[in-house]
Amino acid sequence: MLQLKNVRKAFNIGSINENVVLRDLTLDIREGDFITIIGGNGAGKSTLLNVIAGVFPVDEGQIILEDRDITKTPEHERARFIGRVFQDPMMGTAPSMTIAENLSFAYYRDKRRGLKWGMREQLKRAFEQKLADLGLGLEKRMDTKVKLLSGGQRQALALLIATLVKPKLLLLDEHTASLDPSTVSLINDLTERIVYEGGLTTLMVTHNMEHAIKMGNRLIMMDKGRIILDINGADKTSLTVDELVEMFKSAVRREFDEDRLMLN
Repeated sequence: MLQLKNVRKAFNIGSINENVVLRDLTLDIREGDFITIIGGNGAGKSTLLNVIAGVFPVDEGQIILEDRDITKTPEHERARFIGRVFQDPMMGTAPSMTIAENLSFAYYRDKRRGLKWGMREQLKRAFEQKLADLGLGLEKRMDTKVKLLSGGQRQALALLIATLVKPKLLLLDEHTASLDPSTVSLINDLTERIVYEGGLTTLMVTHNMEHAIKMGNRLIMMDKGRIILDINGADKTSLTVDELVEMFKSAVRREFDEDRLMLN
């Protein structure tokens, strides 16, 4: 349902600081795929999500979503059908607005707006039920400003906001990296439940190899702007961290060095 064809992205083109971040990258994503993406600093993980979301234009190649070429579709139009959750919990929410107001904006994201009350009683009850499903007690705090929530509560809310209206694609960019270990477990469990219950096609960048192996049905490892490993099915289910390290070394013919510290 999503294809990247020979995508290239570089920064500072033509200068001594030119940096090619994605190199002739081709990727086919099936509907319902839950793909975890790992790689060291500069591998191109976040840039990959950003070119899919339209934050950065590609220099070469195509991006095809459900047989529609969206290569030149601007970011704000892609936001109608792409949900995103960022590393910083504040980036996926409006901190100075209440929980209810944030959910209302998310609900009307792909709908025509008019001069009518945005928060009808029926809609408010639906939001309360969605919040109750998170298991964090946020349904009792709908008039609380988001900036007063904890990091884990904000990230759980950001997940709900990104998926309140089912997106064609969900992009998770290290969305647990700034959380403490106990909260990471909670958000990962919540992520899996939302993705599988909604049947969401998902790409999740993570710095944790164990999470990358455990979560999703497909694992991609990137290095220097290329996909060097693409593992799914039984091969992924039985994979261990040590085996993944050895596969990396075999694929790029070098030691893991600093990447081990980042990914393990």
